[in-house]
Amino acid sequence: MKILTNICGAALLFCGAIYAQTIGDRVKVRFATPVVVGDTTIPAGDCDIEVMRSNSDAIVLVVRSQAGPYAGALASRLFDVGSDNSGNASVVLDRRGDTYYLNRVIMPDHTGYQLQAAE
Repeated sequence: MKILTNICGAALLFCGAIYAQTIGDRVKVRFATPVVVGDTTIPAGDCDIEVMRSNSDAIVLVVRSQAGPYAGALASRLFDVGSDNSGNASVVLDRRGDTYYLNRVIMPDHTGYQLQAAE
């Protein structure tokens, strides 16, 4: 019985560790225009942006549109972003011609995530 308890405890600890590696911050946004994330165009409308972290210090921003398309992009962590966002999260878009690209996500605690350029 003690062996079964130890196995169940180890399994629970392992599952908890996996969950802790992938859970991240989540931000809900509404884009007024289509936005490009990586190679994917996210349509205008409501979206969720989720920050996925791992033990290898890799950060991936996953953008999911309620209309269906989703995209993931590698990001770098930013610290002490001096933003006047009044305790709200915000996004920064780059405009090239008539196309908008997701550049960074700023969290309410004045930290943020900058997408890495895929060049």
